[in-house]
Amino acid sequence: MSQQAALLLKIPTMYRLAPCLAISFVLTTALSDGSLEFLANLTELNPPTNIRVINRLLGELTLTWNDNLSEDIKNRSDVRYLFEHKYFDSHDWEHCRLPNTEYIETFELHRGVSMRVKNVLLDRKEVTVKESNWTVEEIQPSGDPETMISNFSCIVYNHSSMNCTWRKGRRAPTDTQYIMYYSQDETTRQCTHYFMDMRGVQGCHVDHIDIKEILICVKGSSNSRTIRPYYTKIDPESCVTYSPPVNLKVLQNLTVKWDMPPDQDYNNYFEFELNVSGLDELLITVDEPKYVLVNINPTKRYSVKVRMRSKYCQEAKIWNNWSNWSNEDFIEPTQSFNSFWVLIVLVIIVTLALLLLLFAMRRCKVLETVFKPIPDPQKKYKTLFEEYNGDFQNWINCQIPISKADECYPVVIEESPKAEA
Repeated sequence: MSQQAALLLKIPTMYRLAPCLAISFVLTTALSDGSLEFLANLTELNPPTNIRVINRLLGELTLTWNDNLSEDIKNRSDVRYLFEHKYFDSHDWEHCRLPNTEYIETFELHRGVSMRVKNVLLDRKEVTVKESNWTVEEIQPSGDPETMISNFSCIVYNHSSMNCTWRKGRRAPTDTQYIMYYSQDETTRQCTHYFMDMRGVQGCHVDHIDIKEILICVKGSSNSRTIRPYYTKIDPESCVTYSPPVNLKVLQNLTVKWDMPPDQDYNNYFEFELNVSGLDELLITVDEPKYVLVNINPTKRYSVKVRMRSKYCQEAKIWNNWSNWSNEDFIEPTQSFNSFWVLIVLVIIVTLALLLLLFAMRRCKVLETVFKPIPDPQKKYKTLFEEYNGDFQNWINCQIPISKADECYPVVIEESPKAEA
């Protein structure tokens, strides 16, 4: 078929549609004008009534109300419902505009909740034309707030198990027993594995969880008073405690490297924290599995270890989701030669050796023998030096005079006859 023939076939069709389009435009304009006139003449808009909770699941509430509007208003205008809520201990309202009379939200009910809703009529440009007064409702918590648990936190391990811990309320009676409930996919379970440490911290272990949002409620019971329950929710997908890094090593150029745990691959969702003993900056946070150390004193010994977590858990302020620490590696001090200290050590050694030698020689009286004084003959033989001027021969002749009686005479010795025999 030629293009001209196709064009001729389209022209009658366009002419046939033109009246329909014109009629539709006129009717829409007429209805809009009529609706605007109706809204302009509407003096008062009834507020909603009968706000109620039709479902309550560990803090997740399904709220409904009656808009209290006539069918004529609903047919002639675009109705929306402005819903706002805030906690008793907060000044800021959170709001949303809803197309129907139902709202589902998870609340921390132990804080008490104020909620309000009103009807809003919009024009075709979604501009508010008229709105009703607020209808207010409150959910009051039961029990003394100081009987409720405190310091609640949960640690999720590798997307598979979870430990939640808390402390007993300050004014909770001694017989108070706490029970933890948790819910995923609208299935509520009671925790069964409870524990308590030496510091008085209570807790419960959950063996199996999914990666979806978990609703938690810790309720207490006592025979003497009402215990206020505690409500919260956690997101295991964004707040998981992982296994620690492995194979940490410090290379010769002071680059620290480590490997991811066997069950994880590296990506930009993780952050790492280095612990280096001896540095002014004890903890160092990095985004990749390596780091170059600076400001290292070569004469000191350092130890280095690392741990990891998901970056998204920084927003969850109540969870300490760092992994355990990895293995440690060490930076040993460099042995450098110092002549000054070597000289000092040598002097000390020589001094000690001499003292020991002197002590030994004194004990053995070696010094008295070696260094015995030489006698002075002038003191002992004064006459020799004073009268004979040191002439020993004259002095000795004078001291031992030889007389005739002292001269030697020959003596005849007779032999004994027994000797001859």
